[in-house]
Amino acid sequence: MAAATALVTAAGVLTAPPPLLAATPDITVNTASSYQTIDGFGAATPIFDGSGSPWTDSETQTLVGMGQGQLGMSIVRTVVSPVSSEWGLYANSLKTAKSYGADVKILASPWTAPASFKTNNSRINGGKLRTDYYDDYAEHLNSYVQYMKNQGVAIDVTSIQNEPDWHPDYDSMDWTGTELRNFVRDQGTRIRDTKLMVGESLRFNRAYTDPTLQDTTARNNIGYVGGHLYDAENSGNLSPYPLANQYGKNQWMTEWNLHAADGNGSNIWGNPSNAAVWNETLDNIMRTVHRSMEASWSAYVWWYGRRFYSLIGDGESQYGTTKGAVLRRGQAFSQYSKYVRPGDKRVALSKSSKTSSLEVTAYQGRGKVTLVILNRSNSAVNNAVVQTPQSISNAEYTVTSQGLGAAAQPVSLGDGQATVNIPARSISTLTISEGAAPTDPPTTPPPGGDCSVSVTPGTVWGDRYNTSMTVSGATNWTAVVSITSPQRVSTTWGGGSFSWDSSSTVATVRSNGSGNTFGFTTMMNGNSSARPQIRSCTAS
Repeated sequence: MAAATALVTAAGVLTAPPPLLAATPDITVNTASSYQTIDGFGAATPIFDGSGSPWTDSETQTLVGMGQGQLGMSIVRTVVSPVSSEWGLYANSLKTAKSYGADVKILASPWTAPASFKTNNSRINGGKLRTDYYDDYAEHLNSYVQYMKNQGVAIDVTSIQNEPDWHPDYDSMDWTGTELRNFVRDQGTRIRDTKLMVGESLRFNRAYTDPTLQDTTARNNIGYVGGHLYDAENSGNLSPYPLANQYGKNQWMTEWNLHAADGNGSNIWGNPSNAAVWNETLDNIMRTVHRSMEASWSAYVWWYGRRFYSLIGDGESQYGTTKGAVLRRGQAFSQYSKYVRPGDKRVALSKSSKTSSLEVTAYQGRGKVTLVILNRSNSAVNNAVVQTPQSISNAEYTVTSQGLGAAAQPVSLGDGQATVNIPARSISTLTISEGAAPTDPPTTPPPGGDCSVSVTPGTVWGDRYNTSMTVSGATNWTAVVSITSPQRVSTTWGGGSFSWDSSSTVATVRSNGSGNTFGFTTMMNGNSSARPQIRSCTAS
């Protein structure tokens, strides 16, 4: 029994009671001041021939699902092929994403119009959409949306053009900002059952979106502005966009791709603790997600969801990944995508000198306050105290680092504060459930019994709750305890021999000669308000 107690203590479940006086907070969340509403985080299906088969059902579920080991993406980007016979290629993946993931949006981006619509009569090397084909191109986009609708897939957002300022020797098409404005102004209403997006320029260049925003008719025909992150920082465009905010148009970062760590060897990607991969993930990719959120953008969409350098592996042997297996980069990305959900609002916060080196954003929604914390320094920040205006009923803390993959870590609650240890070189998410802290049941003398059980105040750790009970009035006894579904008992200790049927909501505890105090840990499983109740205590 001593060994069992040591195991529980080592796991961080048992802890000293919180101090009577609240600690000085290191991060203070101010929910009275809010910024953008979040639309989500996501990645793209394969786009070009040869870039991989469609996602399988299992891969799609891994990318968008909210379960254990899944990444919680809420945006999936796909391609509008210029050839209608190719439209069905990704329909099943998109349908699965819509049916399996909560609040998943589909973004469809065309790389080019059909060759015959263009000035160069080619799919590649840029070329402009001929003005006499503007109506045909609008019907082309609308036909795609209606085709997918008939396949059971709603296309939530349809872009007019991917990277209108990039004219490579693959599918591409050239536009100016004025031409985009003219198209959405004059043809936008032809594209039905979707919201339109303009921009998606290489550097989030606002010259491609300003003209549309400045024109009342064109502006009313779009739902979003979008752009990419290639060289956007150097060009100064990874920053707030006042004109878009003025007219209430959410801004989406819809593509970025970086895998410069290849220079350290092609087989590094399958090693979750590879330093080069982790440094690039934390210092480049996660940092730009953070900066995009601070710029009041509403969405961040990575390039391919399944690729050796991406969120799940593609199985190419030279890169050392397993097809469909979650990569460390995916676990890091999930610190945003899984816990900051569509409809959440980013809110203000302040930091103490202790946490000044951390890059933190906070969000409120669904009765929760969520903080995403980047610690890109080489030093841990221990016992960081987080204060929110609301009382706290429960909290969960998850960390990804070079050595940890979306791993649950202890969080201590007390006096309306949450205290966590933030590892060096990590990204972590603290999710705080708002509401009154649960109270422990009072001492319950069982009806008709000849012993009684008193309950000692318990401790909440993440999604776990400790209960400690002491029997009086008998040396040999049997106590019956009710557990509220879907809660389940995970660990026991002390003077009671636990009989627990995992399919039931009733536990029986019998004295085992080791004293009259017994205890157990309950996994809340989403029900953070209920507490175990004593049904009876009988001397035996």
